[in-house]
Amino acid sequence: MVPWQPKWRLITKPGKWRRRRQAVKRLSGAQTAQLFSLMADVLSAGFSLREGLNFARVMLPKLHLVIAHIQTQLSMGIQFAEAIQPFVSVDCFYQVKIAEENGELISVLTNLGNFLAVKVRQQQKIRAVLCYPVGILICLGLLMIAVKQLLLPELSGLGAERFRLPTLGWQVILTICVIAGMTAVSTIRFLHLSHLRQLQIACHFPLVGGLLKMYWHYYLSFNLSLLLGSGMQSHDVLRLLQTYQSQSVLRQMADQLDAHLSRGAQLNKFIDRYQFLPVTFKVFFNKGLTSTEIAKDLKVDAQLTYQRLFARIEGLIGLIQPILFGVIGLCIVGVYLSILLPLYHTIGGLS
Repeated sequence: MVPWQPKWRLITKPGKWRRRRQAVKRLSGAQTAQLFSLMADVLSAGFSLREGLNFARVMLPKLHLVIAHIQTQLSMGIQFAEAIQPFVSVDCFYQVKIAEENGELISVLTNLGNFLAVKVRQQQKIRAVLCYPVGILICLGLLMIAVKQLLLPELSGLGAERFRLPTLGWQVILTICVIAGMTAVSTIRFLHLSHLRQLQIACHFPLVGGLLKMYWHYYLSFNLSLLLGSGMQSHDVLRLLQTYQSQSVLRQMADQLDAHLSRGAQLNKFIDRYQFLPVTFKVFFNKGLTSTEIAKDLKVDAQLTYQRLFARIEGLIGLIQPILFGVIGLCIVGVYLSILLPLYHTIGGLS
């Protein structure tokens, strides 16, 4: 008699453990961009979803196990969005889910592929921009250590008044510890908040807050344009969003909006409450337009916001090097002072 084995057991052979574990690993941004862009291309060429996945399995051998898992899920009657959910971010999942349910899968995969590809390129650009200044800072740090440990003792032996490099006193160390403790407590409290509340707080952060507002402006406008463009009314969209997972921002926002409207309050007040909700929603939803007309306005608004978002990111990337070079300049001045001041005192003593 064959002993019973649980269905959830994934490991059949020890040698397959590493491959099995890789199968449930979330895709990186670059991998997701490759998969979505390729699927958009093959679907646009007339391939079916299954044929496109077979083609992607050949063209993207590194994603072989992931695509095989997706194909298995599809053969069981599961939707494409549900099949890719373990491998992509929550935002990507819901965009694909909304698009698949409304017949816009190709356009959304194209947009997501382009969006993620640009995001990956910007991350690479940031690393390239940081490489040179960080290398200089490391060299300066080593130079300061050499000056303090080797040069200053020699100058002190010549009779020069020793110039001490700045050191951290106990007051500074205590202050740093207090700040670190407060930051840790605030971080823990922040992580225990709902995702909606976390997003609302994060929108007030310097630099990052503005980018988050623009991203959610694009994200909400684009998804609402898909839903309303499919013929759904605003209340239908609200009911649909309330069926999503309870931890998603869309679900939590829909629940809050439903409670807000059930009290007879105006939509404008709800938009004013949350920093990441676009002010343009006040115009679009109060002009008395049909759902199709609102969808067109939202789609154009999403495209314009998408362009502004990446232009803003490019501008911030351009500020990284000037700021770091300013820090480097201050460090160089400090090193020169640590060398020249003892020499000045030595020359003064000899004269």
